[in-house]
Amino acid sequence: MMKFNNIKALLLSLVLFPCASTLAEEISPGDFDELCRCIDPSNGVRQIPVLIRDFKQSHPDFEGGIFGYDKGIVEKDIGADGRPVYAGKTYTTHGKETFDQWYKSIPGLNLPINKTLEMEEVEPGLYRFTDFDFFPIDGEGFGNEGFTHNYHFTLETHLKFFYVEGGQFTFNGDDDLWIYINGKLAIDIGGVHGRETKTVQLDTLAEELGIEPNNTYSFDLFFAERHSTESAFQFETTFELQCL
Repeated sequence: MMKFNNIKALLLSLVLFPCASTLAEEISPGDFDELCRCIDPSNGVRQIPVLIRDFKQSHPDFEGGIFGYDKGIVEKDIGADGRPVYAGKTYTTHGKETFDQWYKSIPGLNLPINKTLEMEEVEPGLYRFTDFDFFPIDGEGFGNEGFTHNYHFTLETHLKFFYVEGGQFTFNGDDDLWIYINGKLAIDIGGVHGRETKTVQLDTLAEELGIEPNNTYSFDLFFAERHSTESAFQFETTFELQCL
C-alpha cells in the first residue's frame, strides 16, 4: 500500500544522515547532495524524501479562475540554483515574481513541510507510487481554508539514478509537473488541468538530455497542486532512484 510518512518515521525505518531538520530551511536544491543521505530498505520499498510548501488560496497563481494545459511556463534548462526558471507570463501564471515563490521557502507566504513517498516494486525492476486522492498536507500548514482538503501546495524532490538502456518514467496526475534529467526538461505538464499522462523513454531522449548509458544523472521533480477539487499523483519508473 502506498502511504505517506513524515520524516520522523523515515528516521526510524532508514539510515539517514542529517536531512530532515534542514530540508525545510531556505536552501537551494543544489545543497541537497550535502544534506540528504539515505539507505533504501531491503523490502522492495524505496523511501523518497520530498519537500512540500503550503500556500494560501489567495496567492495569485493558486485557485482563482485559471484552467487549462499550459506548456512552456519554464525554460528547458534548470536554473543554477537547481530550480525551474520562469520562461514568461502565461495564462495560468502571473509573472516571474509570483512564480519564483513556488519553490522557495518564504516566511509568511508559504510553509515548508517535509514528507516522504513510498515507492513499491510492483514487478521486478518497476517501482510505483500511486495516490489518486493526493492530499498529503490536509490540516497542516495554513490548514484547509474552508475546503474539504488542502488544495494549494508545491512539491519537489532531488534524486539521482543510474542510466540503463531501456529506462523509462511515467507520470499521471494534476496539476503542474516538471521533471529535469541531467538538468534538462524531460517532462512538461504545466497548467491547471485534470489528470494528464506522460511517458519518457530515455533512449529516445538521450541525445537531447545529454546522457549516455552506464552513467549516473540527476533527477529533479517539481509538482504543484493549484486548484480544487481533485488532486492525483502517480509515477512509475524502471529507474532505481536514489537520494543524493
